[in-house]
Amino acid sequence: MIEMLNYKVAPDPKKHQWQVSLSFKQNNSLPVMLSLPDWVPGSYLIRDFSRHITAIRAFCDGEEQVLQQQNKSLWQAEGRAGEWQICYTVYAFDLSVRGAFLSTERGFFDGACLFLRLAGAENVPHRVELAQLPPHWQTATSMPSVGQGVFQTASYMACIDHPFELGRIEFLDFEAAGRPHRIALSGIYPDFDRDRLVADIRKICETELAMFPEPAPFDAYCFLLHVGDNLYGGLEHISSTALLADRGSLPPYGMGTANPEYTQLLGLFSHEYFHAWNVKSIKPEAFAPYDLSRENYTEQLWAFEGITSYYDDLLLVRSGVISPEAYLHLLAQGITRVQQTKGRLKQTLAESSFSAWHKFYKQDENSPNAIVSYYQKGALAALCLDLLIRSKSGGAWSLDGVMQQHYRDWLDTKRGIPEQQWQARCQEITGLDLQAFFQTALYSTEELPLVECLSSVGVDLGWHALPRSHGGGFIKETDTVPAQPIPDFGARFRQNADGALLTHVLSDGSAEQAALCPQDKIIAVNGYACRDLAAQWAALSVGSRASLHFFRAGVLHETQAVVQAAEADTALLGIRDAALLEQWLFGR
Repeated sequence: MIEMLNYKVAPDPKKHQWQVSLSFKQNNSLPVMLSLPDWVPGSYLIRDFSRHITAIRAFCDGEEQVLQQQNKSLWQAEGRAGEWQICYTVYAFDLSVRGAFLSTERGFFDGACLFLRLAGAENVPHRVELAQLPPHWQTATSMPSVGQGVFQTASYMACIDHPFELGRIEFLDFEAAGRPHRIALSGIYPDFDRDRLVADIRKICETELAMFPEPAPFDAYCFLLHVGDNLYGGLEHISSTALLADRGSLPPYGMGTANPEYTQLLGLFSHEYFHAWNVKSIKPEAFAPYDLSRENYTEQLWAFEGITSYYDDLLLVRSGVISPEAYLHLLAQGITRVQQTKGRLKQTLAESSFSAWHKFYKQDENSPNAIVSYYQKGALAALCLDLLIRSKSGGAWSLDGVMQQHYRDWLDTKRGIPEQQWQARCQEITGLDLQAFFQTALYSTEELPLVECLSSVGVDLGWHALPRSHGGGFIKETDTVPAQPIPDFGARFRQNADGALLTHVLSDGSAEQAALCPQDKIIAVNGYACRDLAAQWAALSVGSRASLHFFRAGVLHETQAVVQAAEADTALLGIRDAALLEQWLFGR
């Protein structure tokens, strides 16, 4: 029986390589089977991490052993009792939250792409030792420490659930509901209001901790926040999260009301923290346990990513870090994004969840016409579900109560939720018949009852034909909305100095009717240089024809496009009854 696995990890920064040594003592002659995960929990795409292993050798009692590769991520050696050592090199230049990165300035790794798994020893202690780090580098991780630069967990799955950040790190420590929390901040960034960041994150954490029954899934929590240029992303773990953000999202001194960039950063913190309960604890049966060698299909991602996406911004207003008006602005933008995606008419939420592996995570130029996001539409389905439960139960129940009971179920059984049982359990908990809603929201492409549900909490939703650049938002009673038809080009594009490069051509729009394609580069509109396609198109009259010159594959073409009116697909939200709104947002 193998008693412990020991990983020694050393950096080779100039080559962007992690040198890893896995050692263990085997007292039998069973074959040695080693594998690396093909994906990381929380990011539903086969990533083939083993492709980054550039060299691997095996030794037993100092003698090299034949290590035969069985498939892309599995190796085998003949069994032999003795002291084993597996030495391998991992190339690391993936600037994301789900991979491995190494340079002379910084190191990061998620265990799923670095630590080989030894078959049959998954449930013995796993120890990680960091070696030969540059003298000025610091370490941030939630993995329990057992010595200087040495960390240990009780199993393999626990071992890969604690990412590491290495380099120059600024630590911002605070307590939330009596639990230690840490923000480990890395990257290059200007001075900012640290007190504001810590105070706001503390409020968010305390609000989420108060929402769920004890015990929390963790005793302490660490946010690994790396900031840089135009970065954004997050990946949840049981007692930590890896975050990427733009350096400009850090709060400046004297900011007052949170600006959009800082609000987005707060939402990222809120979202990944909520995952400690929803997906790291409560999870689909398909993830209990995870099989990291293949896709784990489930129709329930809407309930784990979508519900989390509903709560991430809602908890910002509940915790007091943004105003109700700011929340409604964010909500209107989310509604607009879904409404402007024609894929919502083609793909159901259940299908979106199930096909995440090969559709949502492999998007192309046609994706807006073919798929819908289980994050974005899932959040709107969760919103409708919450408001419907509140209305039908006379305020006795809410989605909060459903989530709390799901968490109690997890604490009691540690079992995942079978397919279609999330909604069945929801009805058991609340005593409500919600079958018609679930059929519409999850298994059809019918529109969600957003207008009716929001009206029940004193919020008016209006649909307006506005430029796509508007994006939706909160509207006051005194605000006016243009009533005349607005031209819409029907495509997404990148404006450059010498023309507009089309990235997505949307179904049934002017661009598609003119037979334009993604990657076409429009250089002239009605004979004038295309220096601002959005403004030039907006100046045209609906129903008129426009001449477009464009390059396709290096060849100049011309086409005629009929200027179509924008659809009424921009959401504007207004407050009709502030008391009802506050009752929803704050439980008053």
